[in-house]
Amino acid sequence: MKKNLIALAVASAFAAPVAMADAPVVYGIANMAVQNDAAGDSTGTTTDSVASRLGIKGSEDLGNGLKAIYKMEFGLDLAAEKATLQSRNQYVGLAGGFGTVLMGTHDTPLKMSQPSDLFNDGNSDNGKVVNVLHKGGEFRSGDVIAYVSPSFSGVKLVAAAVEGDADGDGKSSVANAYSVAAMYGSTKKGLYLAAAYNGGDGFEDAEEMRLSAQYKTGGLVANAIYETQENVGSAIIASAGYKMGKIMPKIKFADTSETDNSGVDGTVVSVGLNYSLGKKTTAYVEYAMFDEDFAGADADYAATTIGLQHKF
Repeated sequence: MKKNLIALAVASAFAAPVAMADAPVVYGIANMAVQNDAAGDSTGTTTDSVASRLGIKGSEDLGNGLKAIYKMEFGLDLAAEKATLQSRNQYVGLAGGFGTVLMGTHDTPLKMSQPSDLFNDGNSDNGKVVNVLHKGGEFRSGDVIAYVSPSFSGVKLVAAAVEGDADGDGKSSVANAYSVAAMYGSTKKGLYLAAAYNGGDGFEDAEEMRLSAQYKTGGLVANAIYETQENVGSAIIASAGYKMGKIMPKIKFADTSETDNSGVDGTVVSVGLNYSLGKKTTAYVEYAMFDEDFAGADADYAATTIGLQHKF
């Protein structure tokens, strides 16, 4: 009996440090869809990987309330014959009572400030809609130094400096481009408000501002985004969804107003339905109608998507 107690004590002594350590977490999304695109007389159907990804993240307690944090995330094309990896958010940093500081590749604060995207990663993703209609700025930038503040009565401040292109002397500056955002509340429930701004020379020499609002309660989520970009125009995106048991019908509308210099105008109307097959697995169907006008040349098309997403 005494031998058993000694063996158990020795085993516990070795197991305790392992249990206390923050082991790396492997996570990802596998998302495949059959997509049909119709533009005029041209129609095509493809099987595509929709922003599938694989990542590793974790932290290490450094003591005195300080933690080292890290993340390495890669985009995967599950439909490619040969495996391909694309860089997504990848960084190392420190977190504590002062907030979080990180360096690496990361979404800009403007992109981070968006409300819940019910059509995330698909043809009607907020970033894709804005980029198609008015060349807006949802960017993931490299050479980033970013800061995320702690919450001040529900308000978080986020700022990032991005290293721009080298000048004539072969030198570059971390502050050539910058992005800042203020966010109130949470996108998970209740009221969420955000304001964000991109400036400097690294974002196509164009200043950009975005305002976002969302309300989520029970099964309902409704949000809106307004943004404007210098020398390009403005865009409004509104979406809503209502979860009823395993299903969630959803809708999105986007409209742009061109400036005299852009020559780009258009609208997008998207409808869809999510069906929860499990806690981490969702089947979905989406239909998007794009009505675009590039300098007077119509470029209307429609996209139908039937997909399956699994998170792990």
